[in-house]
Amino acid sequence: MFKVLLAEDDASFSKALEAVLHADGRFEVVGHARNGREAVALARKLKPDAVVMDIEMPEVDGVEATRQLCPSVPVLAISGHDYEERVLDIRDAGASDYVRKARVEDELCTALAAMLQ
Repeated sequence: MFKVLLAEDDASFSKALEAVLHADGRFEVVGHARNGREAVALARKLKPDAVVMDIEMPEVDGVEATRQLCPSVPVLAISGHDYEERVLDIRDAGASDYVRKARVEDELCTALAAMLQ
């Protein structure tokens, strides 16, 4: 099983992400971060195989957190907004892929598995 850290400031959406990953059977959620600063600290402590990173978060956003983690930890970006510029920013920071929050149920596990193979 792949160990995944979730970085998402919306607690209910974070639980939904965990449910999607758990139902797939290939992923174990090892931690939840509510902001980018916490995501960086938890990733360094927990050593996950990947981080699912929300782009827009308080304190330190997902772009800066991704910049601090990559390339040592693969990052899959997610966002509820379809701002092409922010998606390009997080990809430039090192994110391997991007999934819109509206498509998480259909695409998250496939994208994560492809990134980790």
